[in-house]
Amino acid sequence: MVASNIMPKVSIVIPTYNTGRYVLDAIDSVLQQTYTNVELIVVDDGSSDDTPALLEQHPGNFIRFRQTNAGQSAAMNFGWQQSSGELLGYLSADDRLHPRAVEAIVAAMAKAPEAVLAYPDFCVIDEDSKLVRTVQTPDYEERLLIANFQCLPGPGALFRRSVWDKVGGWNTGLRNIPDMDFFLRLCQYGPFTRVAEPLADFRIHSGSTTYNPCNAERSDEPLRVINSLYQTSGLSPSILGWKRKAVANAHMLSGFMHGFSGRYAMFVVRMGKAALLDPPSIISRKMVSYVLTIFRPKSKA
Repeated sequence: MVASNIMPKVSIVIPTYNTGRYVLDAIDSVLQQTYTNVELIVVDDGSSDDTPALLEQHPGNFIRFRQTNAGQSAAMNFGWQQSSGELLGYLSADDRLHPRAVEAIVAAMAKAPEAVLAYPDFCVIDEDSKLVRTVQTPDYEERLLIANFQCLPGPGALFRRSVWDKVGGWNTGLRNIPDMDFFLRLCQYGPFTRVAEPLADFRIHSGSTTYNPCNAERSDEPLRVINSLYQTSGLSPSILGWKRKAVANAHMLSGFMHGFSGRYAMFVVRMGKAALLDPPSIISRKMVSYVLTIFRPKSKA
């Protein structure tokens, strides 16, 4: 355990909307942490299923709020505004933390005082909580996050409140990748650090936003996010030097999201723009993965 005199308070927010099947597992995974100085805040974003009753009946020691449906980002921001921890985090209502997660991540941040965020490896599980695979996240490099437009942190990440106060919360105008936008703002204040141990579960299921088609506006969010970054004043020379590659990779992700949602013409347009900006990006493992995912035969029900 981390010594009591260096046990900063950790506030974790769980936003939930119609996730009655999974939310109790998420809550219990936080309440059962080996690290004891944890504040859990659950924000029900106007659920219409049995979530409100489940939250009311749960005997655990956590803070409950209910608001009119305003989206995940708004629920997250509200929870953080109500929190009192020195370190902040979040957990999707269908994901889980492993018992040692907070303890290990707090220890990692204590060893790296310059780091503004720490993120662990994680497991991918299915809707029945069966292990699908274990994800070894890359060690942190600003180049990977920005130039490759690669969202390095997954479930279980913690970040410093002092930096959150500077960058603000999640952009409520983004529905698919508000986390990526947040991380790009956060990294301007310091590096991230990786904890090379699977400490959380990321659940995939039919209701997952990550694995469902989305409309054209949401598919263009990568372009909005990268353009917002490069409109920021005072960017370092290295970040400015990555602009063409970063914008190309944002076009590729946007193209993938369009293609996955059946808008193949937009897939071609976005990939064409990526090729003009950074030709090597099109001849990459990422591109192969995108194409195989979009055009692989769909399994029959």
